[in-house]
Amino acid sequence: MPADAILLKKKLENLKNKYESVSYLDTDPICFPKQFTDPLDIEIISLIACLFAYGSVKNIQNFLNPIVSAMGPSPYLFLRQKQSSFDPFLKTINGYRFQTKEDLIVFFVTLQRIIQNHKSKDPIFESIFLGGGKNFRKETSIQNFQSYMEQEFKITLGNKPLTYGLQFLIGKWKSKSPKKRISLFLRWMVRNQYPDFGIYKQILPSEIPYPMDVHIQKLSKVLGIRDKKQVKLDDAFLLTEYFSLLNPTDPLLYDFYLTRVGIIEKCKGSYVEEICKVCELREVCLVVPRGIEPRLQG
Repeated sequence: MPADAILLKKKLENLKNKYESVSYLDTDPICFPKQFTDPLDIEIISLIACLFAYGSVKNIQNFLNPIVSAMGPSPYLFLRQKQSSFDPFLKTINGYRFQTKEDLIVFFVTLQRIIQNHKSKDPIFESIFLGGGKNFRKETSIQNFQSYMEQEFKITLGNKPLTYGLQFLIGKWKSKSPKKRISLFLRWMVRNQYPDFGIYKQILPSEIPYPMDVHIQKLSKVLGIRDKKQVKLDDAFLLTEYFSLLNPTDPLLYDFYLTRVGIIEKCKGSYVEEICKVCELREVCLVVPRGIEPRLQG
């Protein structure tokens, strides 16, 4: 391992030690599936939480709190109930940013139908990602899931085209975007170490793309890992490959902890003394001025 990678790993371990506590879970949408213990309940709430994980943490929580609460102790059983019992829930739903109330009704009616057609205790969506095969493929697996959800939405819509809100929710499967929210869902489902759940057993952490949210995009630049302005799905897989140098079997280990630097510490991606001087990454960050701290490069 190169010397700069050794130093980076040391600092990332310090960051992990700082934020590896349940007290920080409420700063992340993973706090919602953490309320459940049954794998099917966890999978359902994880999907909902990840798909709507855009916007501020406060807005996400304000939107999801009443929904998760209404689903009760078992979201899986809640979604399997008869339509007449489900209708009162649909009436309480409000829109969220790009999704109208009607979009949300389509989403939950679709999810209800998928759950009602699920007849086993196996994970609901893992086989969709695998596409009938045994291996996760970076060229097709996420696209398989997006295409599947798109077709399920169309069934609910009577074969009408998806609205902008519904399309935004799952993304366009032909797009080369980094698919960050679905990547986040995969991280939660695949990794079996804190804070994730390890429900999907046929997919390896080293196979999935890094969730390229705004904080990871920013930090991967200031740490000198990448310098592209535009981020695509290929870049997300390349970031997984980079972190495989540090942790070959668990390259997404530091994702939760890195995002705390943006969410809690308010990293700006540029030098701000009061923020940078207490950051665990200051010695490996390229925006810290020379003479203030040693850096990875230069």
